[in-house]
Amino acid sequence: MSRILCSTGAIIGNPSAGNFELLRKRSKELFCDGFEFIIEFHMYEAGYEDSEEQKRLLKELNLCIPVVHCDKIVGEYISIGGEEKTAEAFRLFEINCDFAKEIGAEKLVLHLWGGRASDGQIQNNIAAYSRLQEIAAKYGLDLLVGNGVCNTENPMKHLKELRATYPDIHFLFDTKRINEFTIN
Repeated sequence: MSRILCSTGAIIGNPSAGNFELLRKRSKELFCDGFEFIIEFHMYEAGYEDSEEQKRLLKELNLCIPVVHCDKIVGEYISIGGEEKTAEAFRLFEINCDFAKEIGAEKLVLHLWGGRASDGQIQNNIAAYSRLQEIAAKYGLDLLVGNGVCNTENPMKHLKELRATYPDIHFLFDTKRINEFTIN
């Protein structure tokens, strides 16, 4: 079944500074089958502390949100590596999974690497996937790895390695980033 989904980033992205009340008005004006919710708690003033209020609002709006995009800080922390950042990445990922499950999502998109560290230590990111997959499965979510920007290698190389390491992995391709790929 095909569905037309609108990204909540188009409504509550950077210009609106995460004003979730805009969803109340704008969601009724759009002709779509549902929404892809973009978690960007680290970018908002209240951060993760406000996630319960945001979850409450989304439930109240009763929007169809089958897909949630995980906060990009998770992949960035995994990319940075080290015991402390990796532990924090897993902690935040669990919060993202809980949030997604509570608002009715079926799929969770994760940018497995990111930030300045990006794919510089890609083995950290590839190794972390199995634990992330276990956490997502615990919440009944289908984890999809999104194609992220790389500053060391071509992202397709990493996606191929992920597929070789985890044959059952699922991907989501962001078409605005498709020009980053060279498919051989």
